Amino acid sequence: MAHIEILNLEKSFGDTRVLRGIDLSIAPGEFVAILGPSGCGKSTLLRIVAGLETHDDGHVLMDGQVVDAMAPKQRDVAVVFQSYALYPHMTVAQNLSLPLVMRDLTRVERLPFVRHVSGRVKHVRKAIRESVERAAAQVEIASLLDRKPRQLSGGQRQRVALARALIRQPKLFLLDEPLSNLDATLRASTRAEIVQLQRKLGTTAIYVTHDQTEAMTMADRIAIMIEGQIVQIGTAREIYHRPSDVRAALFIGSPKMNLFEGVVERGCVRLTATGSIVARTAAAHDGPVQIGIRPEHIALAAGRDEGVPGATMDALPVVVTHQEFLGSEALTHVSLTGAQAGTEAVVRVDSEAIDRLDVGQQAAVRFHPDKLHVFGDDGKRLALVPSQEPSEPGDAIPLNLQASDDSATQLAGV
Repeated sequence: MAHIEILNLEKSFGDTRVLRGIDLSIAPGEFVAILGPSGCGKSTLLRIVAGLETHDDGHVLMDGQVVDAMAPKQRDVAVVFQSYALYPHMTVAQNLSLPLVMRDLTRVERLPFVRHVSGRVKHVRKAIRESVERAAAQVEIASLLDRKPRQLSGGQRQRVALARALIRQPKLFLLDEPLSNLDATLRASTRAEIVQLQRKLGTTAIYVTHDQTEAMTMADRIAIMIEGQIVQIGTAREIYHRPSDVRAALFIGSPKMNLFEGVVERGCVRLTATGSIVARTAAAHDGPVQIGIRPEHIALAAGRDEGVPGATMDALPVVVTHQEFLGSEALTHVSLTGAQAGTEAVVRVDSEAIDRLDVGQQAAVRFHPDKLHVFGDDGKRLALVPSQEPSEPGDAIPLNLQASDDSATQLAGV
């Protein structure tokens, strides 16, 4: 396993600046996901670490040694590509053995007739065969060793690519969106297999993906990359519950965080739509802000202004525009109708709630003050003064719906 340090890395293609001062430290044996949208530079970063791409400035260190000038084969790095990169004319066994053949045998020793006359070559090839069998067993493809890639399913090809990367027992394991070609069911099972293999081997791993589910379920830490910059590094829980940058807040979470216009005046955070104070901050900031709230932390009530337990701010009038049934839960899309008419928001509710709300119906929403996120005009998070309202982190936000006879019916929120 390797300790990886990336220091102030810069890379441009012509006039396009792809990487902007990337700093990242990865501990030995750690699994780190680089998460970001397509075109943000994450694959370029991976290729630079592997030695497949040069960089303009900065350094890449492995175990304290600068490897900028090292060839890829000298870095002891294994890469799994999105396209698998299997040789179609070779069997699975030959694809797996190739990295060891190239490493352990000279050009002459690789010639077919030499294996019959050289005792050393016989010994090396026997060791390679045993390594192939072990790697195949680890990813459960031992029965496929005699097949060629065209005879394999997408999931089987992915296992072959993983086994080929693992067979050398590298210090660093790089994966570039390796599951993007698999169907949803296979992706879920393969995610678990990759994590189990990485933990079993203890190899340091960098996993590039645009899929937040992969990053959140697999990685020890996630680095959010947007427009060539790492905007936040942390565990999935840290980034989800305390995003340090509005770009990270919007990228993590499905559906994404709702944003509303606000302003800070003498430490008071006011919601522009109502003028009400929704939070307080000790930050030296006055001026416009964005107020963020996750869909599961919004309380929804039928009618213009119904009391909603657990949410103390003034109600925002909305109209229901769309409903999404997802089984155990549902997503209700609403549009503000007051001062911020046209602003859209999504509320996560119990699935039974959508039977009591109709598209076009008037409703109201409130936010729990302890669940708000406030971002300044630079996009950075502002520290808030804790609310005096008692709140547990795991508390559900209830959903109240008023029946036609004015009797209140409560439904549990998510």
